[in-house]
Amino acid sequence: MPDSSNFTPSPVFDLAAQTLDLAVESLWFNTRPAEQSEQLGTRIEMAASLLEKAADLPHVEALEAVAHALRFPSWKNLRDHLARARGFAAGRLPPGWLDALGASVVLLVQAEDDVMLPAGQLDAFEHFGQTLAMLTDAPKQRVLDGVCAALCGARTWCEIRGRSPLKAVAPLYTFVVPDDASGDEVGGFFDESPACRQLTDDLDDRWQGYDNFTKPQKRAARRWVESALTAQPGFLEGGLALAWMQHDAGEPAALATARRFVRQAEALIPKGFKGRILWGHLGNRFYHRLLWLLLQVNHEHGLLDEAARLARKQLRLNPGDNLGLRYVLPLLLLEQGEVPAASRSLKALADEPALTAAAIRAFVAFAEDDRPRFRRELAAALFSLPVLRTFLLNDPKALAAGESGFRAVQPDLENFARFAWPTYCTLPGLRRACIAFLSEPEVLKAEADLRAYWDAYWNSGRRPQGARTGSAEGWDKLVRQSLELVAPSTRGPGRR
Repeated sequence: MPDSSNFTPSPVFDLAAQTLDLAVESLWFNTRPAEQSEQLGTRIEMAASLLEKAADLPHVEALEAVAHALRFPSWKNLRDHLARARGFAAGRLPPGWLDALGASVVLLVQAEDDVMLPAGQLDAFEHFGQTLAMLTDAPKQRVLDGVCAALCGARTWCEIRGRSPLKAVAPLYTFVVPDDASGDEVGGFFDESPACRQLTDDLDDRWQGYDNFTKPQKRAARRWVESALTAQPGFLEGGLALAWMQHDAGEPAALATARRFVRQAEALIPKGFKGRILWGHLGNRFYHRLLWLLLQVNHEHGLLDEAARLARKQLRLNPGDNLGLRYVLPLLLLEQGEVPAASRSLKALADEPALTAAAIRAFVAFAEDDRPRFRRELAAALFSLPVLRTFLLNDPKALAAGESGFRAVQPDLENFARFAWPTYCTLPGLRRACIAFLSEPEVLKAEADLRAYWDAYWNSGRRPQGARTGSAEGWDKLVRQSLELVAPSTRGPGRR
């Protein structure tokens, strides 16, 4: 595709296209001039045929009227102007050629059933209809109904004005299983109808940033969601939003709402489908967010078996685990006392040697009464994630002065804390063992040495320019030495 920076400027056409939410048309005309001109010509001739019937005109007069409405002196002039595109090379439009078609952009609007046209497009069609009525002495309403509405696939202009996704009768979602969906890399996906996409866009306008809304803003957003669901009970994105709003407000109804919309989504999946439903397909994300919210609410209600089932389900459907279920499942199982199952679930964390993964492995090792591995994993977690000290001590001021708490990587501590805290507080002896470990002189010294090396190497601003010392290799060596100091490695089946 040609570089758009080399396209001939067409300010009149570009402005018209942007006003009608059709900015991409400039690109298509520059890259496929003959194809786009033919498409526009077809729409112009269709408009003329519709005008012929609506205004009871000879076909030739209808063509002339449409040409005049599009600011061309005659139909021949307009037809010849479009025909010139057959000789244009991509990205080589003559200056002014595309600008002459600025008034024609409205005919490129592709209206869809049950979808409300943007205000700019409605206004442009009405102006086009009014111009045709003036040129032909036909009643404006007859032209709007017979030409503009027909171009948008409707019988009357009133119908176009009244279109709304809230009135859609076709299903908002379907579940698509491609022919090659048996492969793990493909899977099935939820597909939205045009009306559903518009509803989702409207929802985003009202819901994005909800956590930072004022109380009146939250009430207004919720009223809109509830109203939308009254009109369209199958609006699954709206169901997710409502369940989230209920959860945010601490309402028990969040559990039933999340369950209801998960069931509705899964009713669309063909019976017997065993493939993946991957996060990578945008259409699947609302479903995974619904499952995640349902898991979270189940956990808060003490329904741990159900929460663990949902975690396993999402890991099976989406092995890439974009939401971090591999960290949650071991903690859910540990909270239930399912220690062997928790240990097996650690396989998903085998390639993650530090951070919260190491803390989770430390908790499981403690539950298995493997004290050497507990110490080793806890040290690995603490040295790679110093802020873990504040969690283990339940003290936000537990870090040393000037310590950021992170070593470049910042994992999802919110969900770690949410799911780790119950086990940390209830597993007999775990909290006491962690606090005792943190108070050991060797651990405190190792933390101080690592902190000093990190600050010197990364030159955090507390040192003069050019005073950086150390290296990545030196840092890795110090971490290994510190681990051996506080938790010597062991051999045997318990070692990971």
